[in-house]
Amino acid sequence: MEVQIRLFASLRECLPQELRGVTTLELAEGASVVDVIEHFAIERRLAQMVLVNGVQISRRFEERQAHKLAAGDTVSIFPPVAGG
Repeated sequence: MEVQIRLFASLRECLPQELRGVTTLELAEGASVVDVIEHFAIERRLAQMVLVNGVQISRRFEERQAHKLAAGDTVSIFPPVAGG
């Protein structure tokens, strides 16, 4: 199944610059949010906020692993942010 991946801020460096943080990924049926994070070798602590189709997924590893993706989903991953 194919899903769209959107990586933000420093995580965009996981993709070639010309992709501007957006790509598609072919995953096996039953793949989870954790599978996407691991595919890009993103440290768990750096996947601060994950959205699937605009809905935030819990930060708990078990819940991210349990959240199965479907064909056509969009997964957005944000690193921790700071500022004020």
